Amino acid sequence: MHRTRLSLDGLLMSPERVAKLRRWTMGLATVNFDLEVGPKITSIYPPLSLSHAEAQNIAFSSFPDSSHFDEGSRTHSFRIRLRSPTEGDVWDGDAPRPKTIDGFIYGFSCFTRTKDASSKRGYQQTSTVILTHLAYPSLFYTLISKLGPSFMNHGGPMLEAACHNISSWPDPIPGTNVELGFLGTVVHAEIPEAIETQQAMSAVLPAQMGESDIQMLVSVCPKEPPMLDLLDAVVSHLWSIWECIVLSEPMLVFGLSPAATSFAVWWFRDLLRPIPLSGDFRPFFTIHDADHTSLVNPRPPQAGLLLGVTNPYFERACKHWPHVLSLGQEPSPREKGEKSAIVIGPAPGWRTTHKRYTSRDHALMKRLEHARNGSEQDKLRASEALRQHFSSRTTALLVPLQRYLQSLIPTPSESRSNLTVPGRLKPFSDTAFFASLKAHGSPLPFKSNAKQREFYERWLRTPAFGLWLARQEEVVQGVLNGMMK
Repeated sequence: MHRTRLSLDGLLMSPERVAKLRRWTMGLATVNFDLEVGPKITSIYPPLSLSHAEAQNIAFSSFPDSSHFDEGSRTHSFRIRLRSPTEGDVWDGDAPRPKTIDGFIYGFSCFTRTKDASSKRGYQQTSTVILTHLAYPSLFYTLISKLGPSFMNHGGPMLEAACHNISSWPDPIPGTNVELGFLGTVVHAEIPEAIETQQAMSAVLPAQMGESDIQMLVSVCPKEPPMLDLLDAVVSHLWSIWECIVLSEPMLVFGLSPAATSFAVWWFRDLLRPIPLSGDFRPFFTIHDADHTSLVNPRPPQAGLLLGVTNPYFERACKHWPHVLSLGQEPSPREKGEKSAIVIGPAPGWRTTHKRYTSRDHALMKRLEHARNGSEQDKLRASEALRQHFSSRTTALLVPLQRYLQSLIPTPSESRSNLTVPGRLKPFSDTAFFASLKAHGSPLPFKSNAKQREFYERWLRTPAFGLWLARQEEVVQGVLNGMMK
């Protein structure tokens, strides 16, 4: 059997090229399965200095817990915490340490399994991984989906071409539209103003694009596969799930594959915008993660934690969690009547202690029900409508707070009369806010006025509210200080 040489050996770029490459990525890695230790990093380019815990974490996160297919490729992603290595506990100690924005490394993996008679297990398992500091799932899913199969078919030259492509890109400047050439394709990518910016439809006109070009909003989840397929069993519960996300409730997201869990967790993370991220999120989490015991233990889970898992162990370990979402298709009436096959982990559905405050959108529900039995395009369009619906609800949630915030901004005369102290936002008063809420209401369709008040009482106690208010104060203070110069 002919085996493609899957190695980064011999790849060499100038320091200037490496610096340009690292504006977008930390590096490209290959991970193979070792019969004695399991998944193991075989190469990273450009070289990175990692602790042994980080290297092991990347390796195990790059492989699925179990593979439900004989041959082929699957993409997924993960997010691991960067840790300070102890002396002597480093992998490739002469290389530079990774630089992050938020303290996390993002990995986008293409796992490939091929039959191999020369292997004791009868097949070869390899993951090609893009490591990056940028939380841009749409972009890096697109890149790894092209790079992984190309690398498996043609070997090291494809990784070399990918590195040179990325190093020639313009800077990833917030709020810009950029054209990114990659392995024969042009990606028209829109970069958000900030990581909490809710990205809307593109400004790039179709006439400016070639037939093979790809257009994307980098911070959202890719459009394919349709999210509706993963949420098939919980369509009627989506409004409850959205409320849990914006109320910083912890949630276990179970799926049969890391492809499913990572896609869903990124999608849910996007629905939180423009509310600042206050909790942790892990698109695919394994028992080998160095944070395993701190995130999964008998204590109540951390606020805002979104944990994507595939190992049935987590169903038992997280049985005390208040919210568990299991992804997948709802069984048909015929399947329900037949003797069921062995189910790994919780059956598709939504288990929760949450009582919903807002009303569902019944017109959208009907559209989703119709799309579930429709074509792939029907599902894609319905999935995008679903994203837009909940994104607009997140924006609507903030309207009463932004209205009340206007009353806390000092007037120009108040700012000028206090020249010795920089202008600041007046203190936030819960009593005054609820008086404003009672008088003006909220755009969200609450079941009742009592439910409306209960919802906002809970939201003011979340860590997300504190972060949001701090950001608003920074913006207002910057404006007021500018007025005083």
